Amino acid sequence: MAKIDVKCPTCGGINVIKHGTSRSGKQRYYCKDTTCPGRSFQLEYRYIGCTPGIEEKIVAMAANSSGIRDTSRVLGVTQDKVISTLKKRKNS
Repeated sequence: MAKIDVKCPTCGGINVIKHGTSRSGKQRYYCKDTTCPGRSFQLEYRYIGCTPGIEEKIVAMAANSSGIRDTSRVLGVTQDKVISTLKKRKNS
């Protein structure tokens, strides 16, 4: 039997427990560190647009004058994800 050491992607802590499964059947985890802002997470996501850090990549590509369709094609996300991310960043 193999053991997988899971670290929290937000805080890097190792005090992590299993926390059920998502609707797509992927294992969810829960960080028990009380100072961690992102408590529940998955190691693998069904949709690439939900992975941590994808919104920063979208904003960086937009800052480098990449278009919506180009960003969508390169990152493998939908055009709606690119547009909604850019709209959120514009308002805040």
